[in-house]
Amino acid sequence: MAGRIFHIVDPATILNNDQIADEEITFTQLIEATADAFGLLEWAARRKLVKNSVTCATCNAPASLNRYAQGTDGFRWRCNAHNFTLSVRSNSFFARSKLPLRKLLKFMYMWCADFPQDEMMYELGMGQECRSTVIDWSNFMRDVCQEYLDRNPQEIGGFDENGEQLVVEIDESLFFHRKYHRGEPRGGGHWVFGGIERQSGKCFMVEVPDRTRATLEPIIQEFILPGSHIMSDGWAAYGNIPQIGGGIYTHDVIVHERNFVDPDDPNVHTQNIENTWMRAKRKIKRQFDFTQDGMMFELGMVQLQECRSTIINWPSVMRDVCQEYLDRIDPQE
Repeated sequence: MAGRIFHIVDPATILNNDQIADEEITFTQLIEATADAFGLLEWAARRKLVKNSVTCATCNAPASLNRYAQGTDGFRWRCNAHNFTLSVRSNSFFARSKLPLRKLLKFMYMWCADFPQDEMMYELGMGQECRSTVIDWSNFMRDVCQEYLDRNPQEIGGFDENGEQLVVEIDESLFFHRKYHRGEPRGGGHWVFGGIERQSGKCFMVEVPDRTRATLEPIIQEFILPGSHIMSDGWAAYGNIPQIGGGIYTHDVIVHERNFVDPDDPNVHTQNIENTWMRAKRKIKRQFDFTQDGMMFELGMVQLQECRSTIINWPSVMRDVCQEYLDRIDPQE
């Protein structure tokens, strides 16, 4: 780092949202990329997690990036002419935290990866006295993610770029129940209806009061785009799918009492949505919060993770979350 710097990185090297969504970054790669203070700022600025440049509030001229040993992040913005200074994390998701930026990025990765809180604390070198900090940040991340999910409902299906129908598997599943034997729920539970786009993994999950045609068909029209090829089991409420909207969907059925995969066509099955239910229930079982609100949030996080396919795409999730936070504190930002 030599001379006066007015941008953390060359603006031409800042990634767009599609590039961020396509990134594959492991925990080891994150640690290596953020090993020194300036490299950490470069990594964050390139992904739009911190401001790449700042202007002086007095003269409106570009502020320069200066080393600042007394600060948590090792740098700050400064305009010498007007004694203007600003934190490198100002106007960002990280602005109100006193934790080092490197530690916050590691925490965010581990939170996305579903690390238990004890493991987070161990990996971050935080003792039991910091447990409340980890809990607070976990709850904060959860709140902002929930707002993002509420504001960005997922539509799936339709046609691909070649005009071919996209396949959407649908199903319903009962959460938080125990059974005396097959088919008889014990102790209540929550019915959830969902669908998954086979090619991309995009999905939706909605809690429903029942599994009737009157309940499910409007949800199908809300979340599944016209032109989709829908696959379902033989539940009676799905019998009218080819007639919805005057015929905007095509439909295949696999009767699970006979087969889980159609012996005449191996492409006819609902195994992807069944596997999604399994992962969702496993995730919820690990959580401490078993309230209804907690259940729907965890289902929402499963949707995010399914859409990203794997945790290695976590920078895209974080970019969405950081922008949601900024929109919340300043809608005009």
